[in-house]
Amino acid sequence: MNTPIKRITLRLIPAVLLAAVLTHRSAEAAELRACIDQSNPAHAMDTSIAHAVAKQQGLTATIVPFDGSGDDDEGLALSTFPKLLASRCDLVMGFPLDAQSGVAPQGTRATTAYAHTGFVLVTPKHAATTLDQLPKGSEVAVTYMTTPNLYFSDHPRLTAQVFTSDAETLKAITHGDVAAAMLWMPYVAGHLDKTSGNKLQVSPLSEPHAQWNLVALYSDASQSTAQQFEQGITALRGNGHLQKLLMPYGELAGAAPMAQPHKVVLRRDTPAGHLIKVSGKAEKSVPVLFSPQQAATGKMAFRTNCAICHGPELEGRAGPPLKGPTFANPDANFHVGDIFKIVAENMPAPAPGTLPKDDYVNIMAYILQENGYPSGSKALSFDDAMNSKVPLIYHAEPSS
Repeated sequence: MNTPIKRITLRLIPAVLLAAVLTHRSAEAAELRACIDQSNPAHAMDTSIAHAVAKQQGLTATIVPFDGSGDDDEGLALSTFPKLLASRCDLVMGFPLDAQSGVAPQGTRATTAYAHTGFVLVTPKHAATTLDQLPKGSEVAVTYMTTPNLYFSDHPRLTAQVFTSDAETLKAITHGDVAAAMLWMPYVAGHLDKTSGNKLQVSPLSEPHAQWNLVALYSDASQSTAQQFEQGITALRGNGHLQKLLMPYGELAGAAPMAQPHKVVLRRDTPAGHLIKVSGKAEKSVPVLFSPQQAATGKMAFRTNCAICHGPELEGRAGPPLKGPTFANPDANFHVGDIFKIVAENMPAPAPGTLPKDDYVNIMAYILQENGYPSGSKALSFDDAMNSKVPLIYHAEPSS
């Protein structure tokens, strides 16, 4: 935040210099530059909110569009957001953070959530909010590489129908090809036409990691603008205007600020594993799950089959990052087995589940290594990986 200049200091500044300083500050505070992802189905909502906040705060809103879908198979890495904030805008609007465990991308900060949205369960006739409410044997449509893919391992009585896009998933339920579909609420709100919508029930999905908050990302240099943004949001919430702007893509979010990334300290104290401390919690031993050879082989298999979507360094592209506190957040309560099921059953994109079992195990070993898990003499087996209840937590740096 800008620190008020004391009167005694002002007396020492020549009038011309003082005028220049005040003019610069006035110009700086007169504009709110908001980067908005045009591939986001709720981009019109974020544009309206940016303009409303700017008007409420006496600013001029400048909308800087960008394409978050990426270029072909390259996708958009999380490292893009600090670059956007450094060169093009003060805020990146509409960034989704898991309401249960979300953290801002490295190098950015997150405002208080201004909207709440998430995944919904779309069904014909009878509304349902959980997968348990669906009849046994139901075919459920889901979009490839979205969070709801995780749920099928806990609901074996259901059959997953995985589609490559939200458009195909929505089409499957509107045409009656499946019993239900799990989709991102803003997409449904923007693409479900009135004719189909009258025949379908859309309900918030009550499953782990299905609820998300929308925030604005900012950098340290834009902290004063972020404060003005939050003040504007508070005012719009108070006069009821914010709720109108959110419809039909989301609803009002709570006032609690979003969590910042966890501090992780790594110590190499024992030959059998590492001791780690996460967010001040008690130290726990990190188990050895794989051999060094598996991780080395897995690195090659990953770069051949996975890097095009997830990046050669697991940094994320069209697919999400597979390394770091955003991926392996302790508050997310994911286990090694949860992620391995996704790897083995849904990857790679062109032909899910078609790699040899050893390739999947070796790729998982490489992912674990890059998230700081130690290697040892015992090799990881396919069954052990599939059933592992070891918490998936980023331990700061890889082990070799």
